[in-house]
Amino acid sequence: MASSVRSVAVAVILLAFMGHLDGQGKFSWMWYDHFDEIDDHMATINEHNCMSKSREELVLRPDTVAQLPVYNQLLDRIWYANRTSLIHLHNMALNRAFFYSYILQKMNDSSSFYIQPSWIYMYMSAVADVNANPYMINGSAALFDQHTYYPNWYDTVPFNNTLPLFGPKAWRWDDWQDQDNYLREPTRRVAQVADLGAGMGMNYTHPMFKMNPWYTKWLPDLRADMDSLTKFTYYIGVKYSNDTGRFTKDEFESFPFFGPSSPSAQETDERMLPVIFTQPYYDCGRSNQWIVSAVSPIVDYMPRYSNWTHLRRQRFVGVSVMDTYFLELDFNACGVSAGNPGPSYLSGIHRCRKTTGCKHKMGYGFRRGGYICHCKPGWRYPMDIMLPFQGDNLEQATDTEYEVGFQCTPVDFRQVLPNIENLEGVNIEGGSNLLTSGGVQLDTNRRLVNPAFRTRNLRSINDKEAWMPHRPPVKIPVGVHADTAAAHDRKPVTRAQIEAAHKRRVETKATKRADKWKKLTNKTDHTYSRRRKRSAVFDQKAFDRMMRIMRHKDAVTKDNCHTMATHNLILAGDVAYGVHKQFESEFRTALRLSHFLSNFLQNTDPAENFGNLRGGGRLHQEHLFGEVIANVMGNFKVYSSGVYFDRYMFENQDGTKREFFGPWAYRKDGGFYAIDTAGLSTRYVDEEWFQKVKGRWATNFFGLKTYKMRSYIRSDPQGTSSIRHEHFPMRYKAPEYESGYWTRPHFKCDGKVDAWVVTYVTPFFGLDRLKLKLQGVVTVDVPLNLLELNQCPQGFGVANAFKNTARCDYESTWCRPQTGFKFMRGAYRCDCRQGFEYHHLDGKFWIEGSLVELEYEKKVRGLFSRYDELRCRISAASQLPVSTVLLVAGLVLAWFAQ
Repeated sequence: MASSVRSVAVAVILLAFMGHLDGQGKFSWMWYDHFDEIDDHMATINEHNCMSKSREELVLRPDTVAQLPVYNQLLDRIWYANRTSLIHLHNMALNRAFFYSYILQKMNDSSSFYIQPSWIYMYMSAVADVNANPYMINGSAALFDQHTYYPNWYDTVPFNNTLPLFGPKAWRWDDWQDQDNYLREPTRRVAQVADLGAGMGMNYTHPMFKMNPWYTKWLPDLRADMDSLTKFTYYIGVKYSNDTGRFTKDEFESFPFFGPSSPSAQETDERMLPVIFTQPYYDCGRSNQWIVSAVSPIVDYMPRYSNWTHLRRQRFVGVSVMDTYFLELDFNACGVSAGNPGPSYLSGIHRCRKTTGCKHKMGYGFRRGGYICHCKPGWRYPMDIMLPFQGDNLEQATDTEYEVGFQCTPVDFRQVLPNIENLEGVNIEGGSNLLTSGGVQLDTNRRLVNPAFRTRNLRSINDKEAWMPHRPPVKIPVGVHADTAAAHDRKPVTRAQIEAAHKRRVETKATKRADKWKKLTNKTDHTYSRRRKRSAVFDQKAFDRMMRIMRHKDAVTKDNCHTMATHNLILAGDVAYGVHKQFESEFRTALRLSHFLSNFLQNTDPAENFGNLRGGGRLHQEHLFGEVIANVMGNFKVYSSGVYFDRYMFENQDGTKREFFGPWAYRKDGGFYAIDTAGLSTRYVDEEWFQKVKGRWATNFFGLKTYKMRSYIRSDPQGTSSIRHEHFPMRYKAPEYESGYWTRPHFKCDGKVDAWVVTYVTPFFGLDRLKLKLQGVVTVDVPLNLLELNQCPQGFGVANAFKNTARCDYESTWCRPQTGFKFMRGAYRCDCRQGFEYHHLDGKFWIEGSLVELEYEKKVRGLFSRYDELRCRISAASQLPVSTVLLVAGLVLAWFAQ
């Protein structure tokens, strides 16, 4: 009995000891960081308890979201793809602020009061912002200050009277429980819209209101001492047309209006910017999500209608607010650096080892693992892993896996590339000689003789007979090798040594080729001979075509385009490869306007009223002029935008129909202009892009999607409560982004834009009694010069005019595009493949494409070139580690053996 008790006691002690050893778990190495702090805080807030939380608990730190777009830096700074949604949020908030500022001041007299945008116009505008941007914008609002909005849609509210508050806001509705959603999956095609100024406790201007961090950014605007700095006067030139082929006036009618500020490039004061971002906050009672908002002010004269106009002042009467989900915003987990400027509360939470560096990986949102760990310069990847180390794998690794893995091994015997600054007569056509930046400014006036070389190994240049006569005397650099543990050799290198090394290299290659051919000819068993897959190679024909495209593009200017034939003003369609992704934000402004027009034309009746609430009325020409003007003013990359109605589709206020109506806005020399293209001598309905879209959508509506608007309106002018609208929900048919039409790159030679552009065309639809009918199209033009090229290898079926033109050494490296360089040759980098190492001692771990292009041009001209050294080296075996245990055991065994 005693022995059994002792056995049980020993077993319990052993189990307790083993439990203690394993008590911390396999993931105890993961330390508590800022991400865990924010995640734990957000987990304590939900839709059931948010009303009882304090204001401080419903917001996150301002530096939780970093690298916020700044208006006066949008053109001077490289913005990476992970900031695309924030830039679009910024531009759309500015877009709506420009529109409301323009339209409220343009239709400022009493005769235009009843044709101003109505409540349903503003509702549908906010819904279009959300439905047309399913993954970028999740909320849109126009929120007016106390007694600054004059309603023209209430029969019981006299003229020149204001509402206490008015704030139509739309947000994305999760429709997975809707009756018509049979799959029970969110479609992102439903928006709910309500007046935030209606209902008990909905005074969003009150200091106790918790969900209004956007209000204090601009409102209330009661003092005039900052008006000259915070409000800017914009001038718009407009040409109207009442008859087809003729304008009412030959000259532009100038209209000035006050809008958001236009700061200088050196301005750093946040108050002087036209758009400001809020800190993340919980949208309690509406979307019930953590959101980030972009806010821009709306300007109008107050009081609007007065006999004493000298007492009026331009004033911020409201704000345009655009929301996006905080959980869908990427954060950079890497440390603060030049590519990841602070302040950033989430920087530095990566788990890369000391031998690796961190690089952001987009598309993760607020989740761990959105980074990769690459080997630092002087280190290489192990042979048995697929490079680089993925952040997902590090975040899921156990303590043992993390301790023994995710490490790089040192690279021995590194080399220093010789530095010869001999660029006389060398020019990178379509690129740049700025090696450190990858190329910024282009000089494409010089023309190069096209070298007829087919492969990277330029035999006609490398062979001694062809190489020696063309190479001029050059100053040979000193020290071309270096070791990681000692300084590199400083002995001068003679020409005889270089010639001898070159001869040995050529002879070695010839010997290897002869041996390989001998083995192939002596092989008798062909059954196991297989066809090798063709590897990625440089395509000289594609390169020649790329240079012809660049020369042709540069040859067409605004001064000579009028003398050229039409076919010379058009480039091939594959030149615009990638435009649908790189300019998606700009093209979605056209899609947004298409959604608004489709919703308005399908769901409004000029004769329909809802009690004392007037209906939507008709669209006015000034509404659409304001829309296209806002599209151009709100985005630097939009050169022009237009709305083109088909024949006899646009109705005037009296119910008559125009033959043509096509308001088109554009920017030129820093100014903004708008014309009715119906007054031009040529008809826009005869343009190819209009005919293409009309031919596709005139009778066949397959591909259109159904969108819904769940609208709530105020019960009375005082906003006592919020009630459902009579038509709940409203449905409309509209196209998706992919249903649009992209034109070929063309030179817009019209004396207005005068630039190479790509046009995106999307249709909008109305109702012909009960039948859906194409009403017209919306267009947006973006500059071809801002397109980033992809010269890396791609498949045969990829329509890219610039593919397979990168000069990487594909045996040891692989190509990847380098972002930030617009329509430029050499905007790529060559990274080492698995099993190869970067052996150059220059502080990098990749080879710049611009450097490769420059060294190639130098080699073609017989100058001293480093082209053949711009490759990676086969990874050498690392040093064998010394094991103390094995050494001692060996000595002991040897001693016993004696």
